[in-house]
Amino acid sequence: MGGWALLVQSGLVLAGYSAVRPMASYRAIELQADNTAIGLLAASFSVLPLLLAYTVGRRADRFGPARLIVAGTVIFAVAGVLAALAGNLPVLLAASALLGLGHLVCIVGQQSAVAVGRTGDLDRGFGLLTSAGAVGQIVGPVLAGVGASAAGGWSPASVGLAIGTLLCVSSIACLPPLLRTVPRPDGRIRPPRSNRQVATGMFGIQGMTATLVAGGVALAALDLLYTFLPAWADERGVSVVAVGWLLAARGTVTLLVRLFVDRVVRRTGRRIAMMLALGCAGAGLVLLPVVGLWGALISMVLFGLGLGASQPLTMSWVADAARPGTQGAAMGLRLTANRLAQTALPVAVGVFSTGAAGVFWAVAALLALSTGVLTRLPPDRPPATGDHDVGG
Repeated sequence: MGGWALLVQSGLVLAGYSAVRPMASYRAIELQADNTAIGLLAASFSVLPLLLAYTVGRRADRFGPARLIVAGTVIFAVAGVLAALAGNLPVLLAASALLGLGHLVCIVGQQSAVAVGRTGDLDRGFGLLTSAGAVGQIVGPVLAGVGASAAGGWSPASVGLAIGTLLCVSSIACLPPLLRTVPRPDGRIRPPRSNRQVATGMFGIQGMTATLVAGGVALAALDLLYTFLPAWADERGVSVVAVGWLLAARGTVTLLVRLFVDRVVRRTGRRIAMMLALGCAGAGLVLLPVVGLWGALISMVLFGLGLGASQPLTMSWVADAARPGTQGAAMGLRLTANRLAQTALPVAVGVFSTGAAGVFWAVAALLALSTGVLTRLPPDRPPATGDHDVGG
């Protein structure tokens, strides 16, 4: 029961998050925000996760994943109500920062809940967890958009924000079984008190740095795809509707591959599986600038395969490498690396690349470089098969 409760809770929280992100921007527009203010709004979602992800992960090790999931859900719900009722931009900015914090606390708790189940199949656990999140990311914006379009005399953006908040609040029904079934910290294990000592120890683990970098580059590549795909489409006269279908195809492939990533790992090991994932994503980006619409569909399939596999693989790799009592800190460290990559890479690529083609090829080169680093690591043996409850 705990495993399914975790999957449903994860899907509902990510559905709510995926709904409130765009609706918060629409609410800012209703409040007469200019482009600078909208940019600040986007940054406000990420600033607290960037600064606090590692610290939140340490709290998961101390208090247990279930308590973090509860705390994150409450923070998210309060922030969602505040955003829906915001009558000015400062209040909306504060609400969006809290939304980012609530989302961070939830996902660190969810990922830590899988990470502490070390006797089972981590790859399957993280594959299912990220699949549930992918479903939520598809459903949430659709429900919020439908609700906003039928808002009547109400503010459409506020209605959309309210729907996103309700999706998150509905996940409260999943919390009792989570509190009963997700393991609490083992009192016999005393993790180091010093944040610096834990972080230094993790970076000393063979393959940890390479895995964090590879996962961060892959996730930043998705952000750049969303940003520059419209420019690619405009150059070729591809319609907005077609772009939507291309992204939907990418999302569908990502969802499907996460359901089966554990089977690939059992055959090849994580290192080879990760190299294949990065290779697929890089090939998709290399192909995109030189093809038309139908070729772009192949590119999206390749990119979906790569991104779909790389995220659960980095989660399981980092969780498996972390020492007992530090799994939450490892998940937080991974999220910090992701946020750094998502912040720094778009700026660097934008400065040193010209046009959409240059951006895609530059990111493909970074993915290739990450793959090359992984080749220097010793081969890992495929993990043993076994039943795994994603609730821990």
